[in-house]
Amino acid sequence: MQTYLKSKPVWAQLLLFLGLSFGLFLVLSFIGIAILSSLTGVSIFQLQDIDKWDTSNPNLITFIRGTLLVQFLGLFLIPTLLFAYFSDPKPARYLGLKAPQDPLYWILGILVMVAAIPMVEYSGWINQQLIPAGSQKWMKALEEEAAKQIQFMLKKHTLGELFKNLIFISLFAGIGEELFFRGVLQRLFIRATRSPWVGIVIAAALFSAFHFQFFGFIPRLLLGILLGVIYWYSGSLWPSIIAHFAYDALIIVLAYFNPSMLENPDATLMKPGQMLPMALISTVLTALLVWHMMRRSKASFEAVYRDDLKPQNPFSF
Repeated sequence: MQTYLKSKPVWAQLLLFLGLSFGLFLVLSFIGIAILSSLTGVSIFQLQDIDKWDTSNPNLITFIRGTLLVQFLGLFLIPTLLFAYFSDPKPARYLGLKAPQDPLYWILGILVMVAAIPMVEYSGWINQQLIPAGSQKWMKALEEEAAKQIQFMLKKHTLGELFKNLIFISLFAGIGEELFFRGVLQRLFIRATRSPWVGIVIAAALFSAFHFQFFGFIPRLLLGILLGVIYWYSGSLWPSIIAHFAYDALIIVLAYFNPSMLENPDATLMKPGQMLPMALISTVLTALLVWHMMRRSKASFEAVYRDDLKPQNPFSF
């Protein structure tokens, strides 16, 4: 009789998953970057200083998008699919890749993310005020470096480039990050704590920290919590994938039609005087939508983890 990983202690599953993910990522990154360098003539060392990038070289954007593909495959997609395969006789079910309990969750997931935009924007402003003055310089440098890379990817205003950005930025993030952080990590942390909300918050905190952008930690934490809530109460990962994609795609489309957003990383979608009242309205709307999702949901810890919690072999690790 085959023993699946989900029957092992959570700490063992977590170590195996992280080891598998980062191990595969290192190997595939080495291979992928070597192939990309051979095809484009661009070296990974040329990317270390963004201010010295040769932005006139069309192969540079190809190389950068290639690294995003390598990250998507090597860190997110392949490891999560392999881990699910070894964890459950039905890997897709394990990852939540099934229809939601109610078709309305397809719409509710997107509505939650759109309604939360002003609240998330305002939390970003609060985030900046909380960072100690002595730490702001090097943190700001990291933010500006990330912003310059996004600016470079979005600077060409053609429909073809917009479509590519929606795939390489929005779609890859929507699928890959949801599989990794919600499909596996959130599932493990909820089982470990036996509390959906605690597991959701822990996975969301790791999701935010993963981006290494300290000025955006609180906004991404909130987004991660909302995505986790969408997944848990809908009973399906698909609504959170679609909602994640829709949120990122909306930002990219807004930047496409309003290039000034790229010139100032600190720019917000609202005027300063509008931020607080809009954030309050946004918070109320988001809370109502989440409450409605919870009210309609049939999700329960016992139903999700029924097979995981069957008696285990006492000699298993």
